[in-house]
Amino acid sequence: MKTKGNNVLVGIFCFGAIVLIIGFIVFTGGFSSFRGANERFVMVFHENVYGLHEGGKVTLNGVRIGRVERFFLGDATEDGPVPVLVEINRKLVRRHMVEGGNDLFDDEGFFKPAVLSRLQAKLIQESFVTGILYINLTNSTEVNVKKELYGFPEIPTNASIFAELSESINLEKLSKQISELMVTATQKLNDIDLNKLSLDFSKTNNEIQLFLTQISKAYSPLGPKLSDTVDEGKIAIGKITQLSESLKTILDPSSELRFGFTSTMRDISAMSKSLKSLADLLERNPQAFLRGKGETSE
Repeated sequence: MKTKGNNVLVGIFCFGAIVLIIGFIVFTGGFSSFRGANERFVMVFHENVYGLHEGGKVTLNGVRIGRVERFFLGDATEDGPVPVLVEINRKLVRRHMVEGGNDLFDDEGFFKPAVLSRLQAKLIQESFVTGILYINLTNSTEVNVKKELYGFPEIPTNASIFAELSESINLEKLSKQISELMVTATQKLNDIDLNKLSLDFSKTNNEIQLFLTQISKAYSPLGPKLSDTVDEGKIAIGKITQLSESLKTILDPSSELRFGFTSTMRDISAMSKSLKSLADLLERNPQAFLRGKGETSE
């Protein structure tokens, strides 16, 4: 009798557990996919979807109405597009929808055609710490071109905030521009013929000094004021000569100025590349801002 009583208790416990499991599945809409009654859509994201998982949330203006069902990988590699199949749970929709006069859904919980033609999807970061992403649907004013992918209607997507930030800053373009500037500036400095420039300065200086000497001899009877003016002109010519020598020293390929300029431009180019790498890292793994890059597993 004791053994029989234990078997009855075990049976009741198992039956109750099965009822609870079935009730939970029905309550969360788990059987709806087997009935094929839910709407499914494909969305193509042209960015890294790290943090978006199978079973992840799909919301409409922040209200959960579905889940991520699966991903499609390997169809194309250009720009890394990632098609995502989502399921709209009609049980969740009907729980939250307004009965009668609903502008978004019909009485069965399906999107109205006019609304469906204006839906757009976007990746949203649920938590900056965990990096979890979900898909949020919004109703835009523009009418979308009707498309299908893998046999499901396609909903257009917008870039996430990290993709927009990376595109707006465009650090890769900035790095290329700085590199080109460095090459151009170095080339222009190298094109300067310092020897010819120095000879031209010296030749001009000698001719001016000769001219002033001739004037001084020819017009010395006019008085001391003219002689003083000629002497001041000679002093000015001497300063021009010093300036010529200084320019030759500064612009020389082995000068500290040329070396410092080239070194600075290279540092700026390296810095812009580092910023680009940082933006790419945060786009792929936003929580790295708090957790760090981490060690590479061997």
